Amino acid sequence: MIIEINDNIKIWKEFNPIELSMDNDLFNSTDANRNLAKLVFNKERIAIKNRWFDVLTPSELIRKRNKSDGYYRVVYIQINMENGEYYIGKANRPTWSELKRYQGTGLKFVNKFNKDSDKFVRFYIASCETAEETELLESELVGSELLSDEKCLNLVAGGGGTTKHPSTSETREKKRKYMKSHPEQFQPMLEASRNAFQSGDSPLLRARSQRIKEVMSDEKYRKMTNERIKNWKAENPEAYAEARKKNHEAIKKSESQAKRKASFDQWVKNNPKEYQVWQEKLISSRTTPEANEKRKASRKEWSEKNPEKANVNVKKRAKAAAEKLSKAICMIDLQSGEVLKTFPSQRAAAKWLVDNGKAKNLNCSSSISAVCLRKTCTTGYGYRKKTCGYDWRFASEIQIKN
Repeated sequence: MIIEINDNIKIWKEFNPIELSMDNDLFNSTDANRNLAKLVFNKERIAIKNRWFDVLTPSELIRKRNKSDGYYRVVYIQINMENGEYYIGKANRPTWSELKRYQGTGLKFVNKFNKDSDKFVRFYIASCETAEETELLESELVGSELLSDEKCLNLVAGGGGTTKHPSTSETREKKRKYMKSHPEQFQPMLEASRNAFQSGDSPLLRARSQRIKEVMSDEKYRKMTNERIKNWKAENPEAYAEARKKNHEAIKKSESQAKRKASFDQWVKNNPKEYQVWQEKLISSRTTPEANEKRKASRKEWSEKNPEKANVNVKKRAKAAAEKLSKAICMIDLQSGEVLKTFPSQRAAAKWLVDNGKAKNLNCSSSISAVCLRKTCTTGYGYRKKTCGYDWRFASEIQIKN
């Protein structure tokens, strides 16, 4: 069945009385033509200037939603089923509810629709992937020939309205260039901004930073902050050095250290898995061949620049290692078993033996160690019991008498 609306618009329908439209006002109208138009048909097509389009049902249109951004991009026609007037438009909407609410924005059409909304029926005739496609199709349909039709409610040719909208960054850059080229217009605003946000720590600056953090990702915020610090460092080297010095002094304070430790302990307690991963990553980064080479080169460079401090550090490390690794030993009389003397280390005992003529050199410390450890004799029978005429034992293994 073909319904000829006018010379430019025709509707072909195959009627199915079982499938009804989901429109709540289907049977509220007394107009038979409108009620018939609001029925859903198995097959329904519309011709615009003899170009046929398959009408999309609501269920078909929902499935045409763009998968990349979720938008509905359609071309539709509004037809007054009573007098044959029509309006062709496009819609780009992010949700189904917005698409259903949107009727059209043409001035002539809106005036007619507001007066006789119950007489208009909307048909979706095409679904597109991009906004540019909807503009192109609209421009093909709504041309000078269609605009000359007295039944057409379009006032201008189709194809305008959504192509190449400037992005937020492009708009911001355009505003920035304009402000730089017309500084006299924005001097009061710039001065107020400098006083509020560039005069050191203040409640306004903290509130501004908090607002930025809430709307910006952590990665982008860190990148922005890093760039600002680099620029400030390059422009103000002396002020940067002074700020670094103050920050270093503040970190050393006991209050700051306690606060940092409490914050870190709280984080470790709340994030045990992240802490474990961080520890493994830290240990791995410290023990890589690249890290060892870098540390070695850095120490060598520092030692060459500070030879006296480097020598002092070497002695400190040697002393600390000796205190950590050396064990106190006791020199014991072979006959009575009494402790004759106690030494802080095997090397100290060997030095005492050499000084008192009981040993030729400090190599006797290895023999002292063998006696203390009760090593097996070279003959394979028993263990070593003495060296240099004395028995030797670790102080921790025996009871020292006063």
